[in-house]
Amino acid sequence: MSNVSRGLGATLQVGATQIGTITKIGSPSMKRDAIDVTVLSSVNGFKQYIAGLADPGTFTVEGFFDTSDSGQNLLNTKFVNSTVDTYTMTFPTVLGASWTASCFIKELELGSEADTTKAIPFKATFQISGQPTIGTSATAGISALTLTGTSGALAPTFANNVYAYSYTFITSTSITLTPIAASQQYTMYVDGVNQGTFNGGSVSPAVAFASVGSHKIDLIVSQAGYTPVTYSIVAVRTA
Repeated sequence: MSNVSRGLGATLQVGATQIGTITKIGSPSMKRDAIDVTVLSSVNGFKQYIAGLADPGTFTVEGFFDTSDSGQNLLNTKFVNSTVDTYTMTFPTVLGASWTASCFIKELELGSEADTTKAIPFKATFQISGQPTIGTSATAGISALTLTGTSGALAPTFANNVYAYSYTFITSTSITLTPIAASQQYTMYVDGVNQGTFNGGSVSPAVAFASVGSHKIDLIVSQAGYTPVTYSIVAVRTA
């Protein structure tokens, strides 16, 4: 029973953005169709079945409405744009587990009830598309990371177990990243927008820098059966 835990510490994120002020995350209820293959010779008059298609189901999240929370604001954008995105629920640390699925928002209630007895809530229901991935240990992550950019400097020096970086460079109008992640994939987000999923070791799409400025780049490294890890880089063009 050493790995049994209450829910305190569980998180939900869309892409690389965590959704804040959550009080409850419901479990997806997966179901499978049953195909009737009963024939006249079925033994003792019992029906017979074979397994049909699996429905990954839906799950619901509840919490307190917070207009300053970037995760909740992003949910509204995702709903308006009918976006299918990667959602990751990470269980409390003692369990060492997570599940990840492609979802779209089926129902969204932001600040739907206001009274004098409780904080104003929010509620969202997600439709899962395809098979969820259950992970019970963290994926190995990135072993090396290179970025293009004139006079570029990554700080701190890259290390597998360091997940936050800054990258400064000059004059280049775009940069790319190459994360080395054997037998893994990475999903790239730029300022919260999904740029696609790629095999580890492949060059990322270009991130445009028309002038001096910055972009936040998140690399979510994943592997079937493992909990994904996220590396975040704030890239800054200084001249």
